[in-house]
Amino acid sequence: IKKELPNNVNFRYIKKKNSPTILKRRFLDKIGNHKVLGVYKINDDILENDEEKNFNKILKNLIPKFDLVIVSDYGHGLISKNSAKIICKLSKYLALNAQVNAANIGYHSLRNYKNIDSVIINSTELRHNLRDKNEKLEVLMKKMAKDQKIKKLVVTRGNQGSILYSSKENKTTYCLPYAKKTIDKIGAGDAMLSLMSLCLKAKLNNDFSLLFGSLAAAQSVETIGNRESVNKSLILKSLENMLK
Repeated sequence: IKKELPNNVNFRYIKKKNSPTILKRRFLDKIGNHKVLGVYKINDDILENDEEKNFNKILKNLIPKFDLVIVSDYGHGLISKNSAKIICKLSKYLALNAQVNAANIGYHSLRNYKNIDSVIINSTELRHNLRDKNEKLEVLMKKMAKDQKIKKLVVTRGNQGSILYSSKENKTTYCLPYAKKTIDKIGAGDAMLSLMSLCLKAKLNNDFSLLFGSLAAAQSVETIGNRESVNKSLILKSLENMLK
């Protein structure tokens, strides 16, 4: 992992007892590259007491030093309720993606987090968190934002684009999808969250922030997995073409 990271990324890790490096093997159909089956090698038990204390110590030391904290919580046992509370309390600006996936569905949710500056989830995750299959997305977004004190909530809808709800302004913003081709959706939410949270933290307007994040997601879905990072030049080129 360290070998593949750019030089300007500082990587810190904690050791978890009896845990292999997480391996997610996906079997795809040859024609559309759609997942047919997933086989996971993972220990998703919660951290033991001494491991959690070590993790929380790292959080308390690092978080106050940064203007923006981005959390991707995959529900694999790393972030406990107590750790989530520390993250929410100490972050100057907190951006969150708490994913529901095949390994954690039925157990994982956003409820460990409160007072969040920005959150990105997909429409299925929104309905899962609120246990509501039929209500309009916009209604559910307002409910979740109010219940968990989320300032900006973004819900992605695949080829229908994305929606941003700002609780302070009580305003909803819509954005079209921009991917020319969709090869693999893995990593799209993380790419969108990363760039969009920078824009929102810098107090750029909702329309531009959502557009910028959507372009990052569009770039992400055009490659397999997380093989390539979002390319700044391509993002700027896309913006230039759109604004001509």
